[in-house]
Amino acid sequence: MTNVHSHIHYPIEEEKFTKFVDVRSKILATFIVILACSFLVNLKQLFWFMLIFLVFLVVFKPKKAFLKYSLATLPIILSLTLVSFLSFTSSLTVYRTIFYTTTHNNVSFSVFTGARSLLIVFFVLIMIYSEETFFEIIYGLDDLFLPNFLTNLTFLTYRFFFLMHEEFNRILEARSNRLYGQKLFFNLTSLRVMGNIIGSSLARSFKRAEYISATLSARGFSGKMSHPEQPWTITGVIFLLTVIVVIILLMVSNLSL
Repeated sequence: MTNVHSHIHYPIEEEKFTKFVDVRSKILATFIVILACSFLVNLKQLFWFMLIFLVFLVVFKPKKAFLKYSLATLPIILSLTLVSFLSFTSSLTVYRTIFYTTTHNNVSFSVFTGARSLLIVFFVLIMIYSEETFFEIIYGLDDLFLPNFLTNLTFLTYRFFFLMHEEFNRILEARSNRLYGQKLFFNLTSLRVMGNIIGSSLARSFKRAEYISATLSARGFSGKMSHPEQPWTITGVIFLLTVIVVIILLMVSNLSL
């Protein structure tokens, strides 16, 4: 007897497949640029990748949430910059990668580290908050032969993150009601209460995971997702090839201002 429920079917709007640049081209281009960024060694080289980022803004058409979460990462980047400044030696140090060699002092290295980290975060966020939905990105990863375990885990994590967030808010609301609106100050009692809340949420997560696993097994889930075909677009292929050529030229010729 054929099992018709052997795949997970993800919702998507068919008309969204006809995009100027397909999602797989965007994913590959983003991965290539981030990989190239990790080999840069000075601010002059980062300038050219900032220009690439401006091109990505036009092509990816990110949602408004992109700006919000980009600003939210600034404190982390500033902390990384400060740590780099304090941990780096005051004398000049040679900084090498496979492609480049340069000399840094503690100020230039910390600024470079912060700027490169921020640029990498921007490239990641612009992919996440591009015009594609989260489901389309998952489809693209599956079409690029990412292991089924990772794509399914990413999808389920995304789906149930909001559910767990709502449940955590209900726990906090119940705590507030039982304390009759009293504020929870930072002391031993408050830490004990927060520990109980986190422990309860963790236990609920395990129970929910077991329930989801049993449900998927009962429906015959085989571990392979099912989704409509996403055709490669000519403009997407041209965009991807252009990014590859530009990155190769930048890495080989060591362009500078």
